[in-house]
Amino acid sequence: MRRMLIGIMVVSALVALVATPAFSEVKQYKFGGGTSGGPWFVGVGAAVPVLNQHSQGKFSFTYGASAGSVENARRAATYEYDTGFAHVTTLYEALNAIGSFKGRKVNNLRLIAKVMDLTHIWAALKESSVKTLPDLAGKKVNIGPPGSGTLVNSLYILDALGLADKIQRQTLTFAGGASAMADRQIDVTTGAGIPFTVPAITEVSMLNPVRYIHTTGDEFSKIKAKYPFYGLIKVPAGTVKGVDQPVDCVVYSAYWIVNDKMPDDVVYDMLKIVMDKGNNATLAKVQKNWGAVSGDFEAVAELGVPVKQGAAKFWTERGTKMPQRIKVN
Repeated sequence: MRRMLIGIMVVSALVALVATPAFSEVKQYKFGGGTSGGPWFVGVGAAVPVLNQHSQGKFSFTYGASAGSVENARRAATYEYDTGFAHVTTLYEALNAIGSFKGRKVNNLRLIAKVMDLTHIWAALKESSVKTLPDLAGKKVNIGPPGSGTLVNSLYILDALGLADKIQRQTLTFAGGASAMADRQIDVTTGAGIPFTVPAITEVSMLNPVRYIHTTGDEFSKIKAKYPFYGLIKVPAGTVKGVDQPVDCVVYSAYWIVNDKMPDDVVYDMLKIVMDKGNNATLAKVQKNWGAVSGDFEAVAELGVPVKQGAAKFWTERGTKMPQRIKVN
């Protein structure tokens, strides 16, 4: 009987311990990342331990394997993931139930920060005969993996130029596409540059100089006329080995999103942690985009994606005004 009483007391003590705030109030969240060889795979992988280290036991994040933008948005909308990064093109499709979200309009995503501007890179080996975008016709072109925003952007650009049905489509990861290009198995690969480089393409260029394919003014006019959220940016010479002259490329924005169930206090604390001067400098050393995170939502004010209340509070306290046209909830 005495042993039984002692056993009951031990079990009761353990139950009480687990029920204390230190154990019961740690909320678990999942942060969607990106494909191997791409910048989000690295950037989100670096952010998760920083968030956990400075959460003071309030919450804990795990890295969510993902192909990138589209999968992050899709999984956040279905509450499989809680947060992630997404391209403006992904948000456009989700809100309008088109493309990757055809037949399913998404209304439960919220913005918490602008993460970066990304450059859509078309890369070929310097020795390749592919020198212009029209040269892609008939060639084996990696347009990005399924579930990625890069694939969507590739198809939009090719569609605007009348090339979407004229290439031999490959849907490889950034790492897989760069490797296949280096092995001469495909002609061109692509990726989202931050701001002008894709890790896998940069790595290949060390031994196999590459060419970034230029977008002409006339070509960009066609792209912009059909997809007004794109811009044009000049990539400096010397960005990677083989890029000897400045190159004009399509540019677009990406945003940090959460679903509508993400608590505002957690959103506020997430931003506070990553925007802390020391933490932000550490993250930016791993992935440059962390140094560019901001509360600039002007470019997406017309899309209709609301800003999460906790994010609006954080950015307003830092002196950033929310656009009048954007909803906060």
